Amino acid sequence: MKPLIACYSYSGNTLTVAQKLQELINADFTRIEPVKDRWYLIKAVHAYLEKKWPIKPCITDMSQYDCLIVCCPVWASRTPPGVNQYLEELENVSGKKCAALLTMGGDGNQIATIQIRENLESQGMEFIDKLAIGGKAQKSGEWESMVEDFARKFQE
Repeated sequence: MKPLIACYSYSGNTLTVAQKLQELINADFTRIEPVKDRWYLIKAVHAYLEKKWPIKPCITDMSQYDCLIVCCPVWASRTPPGVNQYLEELENVSGKKCAALLTMGGDGNQIATIQIRENLESQGMEFIDKLAIGGKAQKSGEWESMVEDFARKFQE
């Protein structure tokens, strides 16, 4: 399986986790970055409203990949606007596998997971699994073993 990790990270926490996963499964990596950064409160409100923001060029063509793993933080229980835009820009995804890796301070990942899953399944992808890493696991270092367990799903 040739995976692509698409990562949006604001504070660097999600980036650290995504890079660990990349190392474990030998995936290609692309960064999802908004063209214009905004104040955090605006970001959270726009995430809640499920808005999209223009993003810088990144890998959106899945023709060379078998699997997409979307990595992002959870804001207001939802995916960030740049991730929403990324999901819309994806090409050649039908018949491919997908998964989600979410980081958050709290535990409100369900809506974000559903957003990613429904969006990708509506484009013909097969959702494999998700990993949600909360603030306690990030602070304690438990996230590393969680990522190792998650990585096994992509090594089979």
